[in-house]
Amino acid sequence: MLLIKTVISWLLVLPCFAAAPSSGELDDLFAFRGIVLQQDDNNGGNPYVSEDASIYEGLFLYRSSLGAEDALQGKFTGDVVSAASYDDAREKAETVSGATGYNPGRFNIDIAWLHQSLDWGFSIGTSYGQEYAYRSQGYNLSGNLDLAEGATQLSASLQVFNDQVRVIRFDGSKEHDQVRNTDTLNLGWTQSLTPTRVLNLGWSNSQQRGMLATSFNAVKVDDHFEFEQLPEHRIRNAGSIRYKQANGEDSWQLGFSRYQDNWDVKGNTLELRYYAHFNRGQLVLEPVYRYYQQQQSRYFAWQFDGLPPFRSSDSDLGDFDGHTLGLNVSWLGSAPWLQRQAWYDMGFQVYDRSDNIRFYWLTVGWRYPQ
Repeated sequence: MLLIKTVISWLLVLPCFAAAPSSGELDDLFAFRGIVLQQDDNNGGNPYVSEDASIYEGLFLYRSSLGAEDALQGKFTGDVVSAASYDDAREKAETVSGATGYNPGRFNIDIAWLHQSLDWGFSIGTSYGQEYAYRSQGYNLSGNLDLAEGATQLSASLQVFNDQVRVIRFDGSKEHDQVRNTDTLNLGWTQSLTPTRVLNLGWSNSQQRGMLATSFNAVKVDDHFEFEQLPEHRIRNAGSIRYKQANGEDSWQLGFSRYQDNWDVKGNTLELRYYAHFNRGQLVLEPVYRYYQQQQSRYFAWQFDGLPPFRSSDSDLGDFDGHTLGLNVSWLGSAPWLQRQAWYDMGFQVYDRSDNIRFYWLTVGWRYPQ
């Protein structure tokens, strides 16, 4: 389930708080995006549990201009999550202790102030979210700087999350709530090489402390099951390089990223996108292919002999590779209740992993003005 949320966060959400605004991002805007994501466990992943899961999510974004250089922006995210192991732990906890959840689904609210001058800008915001076994409070600050008449763009952002984990074990037992703190620094450099070629470099460092295990996960130790246990400190680094080139009205993008952390998880991603424009840019087709390869954590195994201090059978920490194929379509169309046209979009992607876990996700979106 953690990987599902990561996929949505990095690939599908509406852009708003991760980066400072550009000069074109201060206009009034209303946008919606709906996401349906299904994870199928085809007798793969963890052999002792079902990893089937579903997410139904809606995102609403509203931005109001406060003048030529400032805007106020808000985003609401709400979803219903169903994952076999999580649902089982929650049902057992309610049966054993009569526990009631914070809420049956998940919601998150983000508010930010955006400022953009001629060649620099910043945003500052806060967020709050909660679900049945998790509460999150976050703060973010980002800035951008244009140099050489816009040919060079530098960006930086800092995100801080102070979260609370409700510890519900796979056997229905409950423990005291624990904290999880995450600090993330993102740096970016975008360089125009020629009028038709752009290079982007990015680096991200994340420091996590506190309860980093998934409380309702179980691991097989000898002939019985134990709780998952992981270190309370994780350092995560990711670097990326992307090259984008125009080809007439169309363009294509090739990207590579490298991830590693102090749990010995290492990952490589290769991605290719093409943007095909039709009808003077009023229809855009975006096919995408992505390859991902991961090396497992040193704390991961399907079964343990003896009881090590740190242990996990979470398939997202294991060895696997995966291929993603997708197509996104966006078009400019009329909105009968508005005086201007609006943008619509729809996308479908399939992610097939070598450990026999497959993801499908469908997105639909709408934004006004264009």
